[in-house]
Amino acid sequence: MNGRAFGSWLIGPVVIAMASATSGCATSGPTLSNSVERLEDSSFAMERNADQKNVRHDARELSEDAREFRRTLIHYRADRIDVRDAFSDVSRSYHDLRDAVERSRDRDTERYLEPVTNAYLDIEREIDVGDRVARD
Repeated sequence: MNGRAFGSWLIGPVVIAMASATSGCATSGPTLSNSVERLEDSSFAMERNADQKNVRHDARELSEDAREFRRTLIHYRADRIDVRDAFSDVSRSYHDLRDAVERSRDRDTERYLEPVTNAYLDIEREIDVGDRVARD
């Protein structure tokens, strides 16, 4: 393979990777998107598995808010304010769910909350890092 053929073979993947990295909302990187998807999935699983009606309801609300948050992240016109507003909805839903789980005093339900909490805290960290970078 000559140098010219090798170089043209390499350019395609590099251009695709660069385009992928620069597209989308400035605040949404792969880590944030993955965390939001994990939150949506884990809260949906909690809705399916929880015994208490109020916990199922709050888990469904969180799952729906996480889905809307994910849609906000991928919307090309979403700005930092849109992302913050969508995260506020997620945050409110998460805290409602956490409170319902605490009131349930059920060990299994508490275990279902753990992956939800882990994903939520990852999102919270990513949002905070994005805000600090924007301020600097």
